[in-house]
Amino acid sequence: MPSTAMSQKHAILTCCDETTAWNAAFLMAQMRQRSDTRNCVYYVFTDRALSAGTSAMIKRYATLIRCEDVFDLDEFAPNLADGTANPARESFLILFALETLTRIHGKVLFLDKFGFAQGDEFNDLLALDLAHPAAAVRHLGAWRNAAPDSVPAQFSARMPEGCDRVFNPAMLLIDANTFTERGIGQAAIADLREAGGTAFSALNVAFADQWGELSPRWNWPMTEQMAIIGAMRPLQFVNFMGARKPWSDNVGFFDTKYLAQISDFLRMENRVQELETIENNGFQPHRERRRLRFLEGWSTNLVQSYDQIKDYLDREDFLDGSFAPAPKVAPLQDAD
Repeated sequence: MPSTAMSQKHAILTCCDETTAWNAAFLMAQMRQRSDTRNCVYYVFTDRALSAGTSAMIKRYATLIRCEDVFDLDEFAPNLADGTANPARESFLILFALETLTRIHGKVLFLDKFGFAQGDEFNDLLALDLAHPAAAVRHLGAWRNAAPDSVPAQFSARMPEGCDRVFNPAMLLIDANTFTERGIGQAAIADLREAGGTAFSALNVAFADQWGELSPRWNWPMTEQMAIIGAMRPLQFVNFMGARKPWSDNVGFFDTKYLAQISDFLRMENRVQELETIENNGFQPHRERRRLRFLEGWSTNLVQSYDQIKDYLDREDFLDGSFAPAPKVAPLQDAD
């Protein structure tokens, strides 16, 4: 089948709704600073009409695509009987966005909206020569034990026999040609429609072992515990997992750099309500005292966890090379 990709420009993509639109806009603003705008097109897909102010904010940083302009999401994820949104709606949105953009771009980089880009190597990432339809970071559950029982139970039965690794799709780099030629997007949509689950499960089933493994620098799972381990390594993109986010962190666990940059962005965009909310949550008195008490409770488990995953972090066969800690002090030079 001939390639359907028409542009060698790369697409950088995230998805959102009205509530999470500022997250998407902030992420795209970061990515415009960290990638070549001459060779990238930035997209935000949404499943609902957004307010005029929110739409204008996103359009300053990305091309905004309302899904109803491209496909009928209600056909695949209609509202539930009580009128609430179908929980599968966002998963279908992500899959249809990937299916759409891989037909018009050379590579597509999907990033979860609850992410934070902090490195300067995204042009190198996009330039990687992919031998597989995609590249991603292995799911956190396998960092300690790369065995079949690390595959999440909710879809392990649908994985091909012998497939014992899965990726975390909060960051997924896709080669459009092979993605479309092998029908991976259509397979993922069919899997989600027939078996349920999430975009995470459907994409893993559709890709199976057809993906190369990137080092965790590209999709660091920023939980409380992993935040400390991540401080030992040079990260490019962090994904805030779970309920605790920098903008809802009333313990003061995450580095203040996240809150500071987010606050600056919201202030520039005059997003008064969101700014007030995160400042009330994140910049509270006695922050450091609470942070130290919280760290004490994690310290013992942290040492054990780091020992368990160190072999994984120190591998040298990642597509983008090794993931060694950045040197803190330059080595001494021999005197002449």
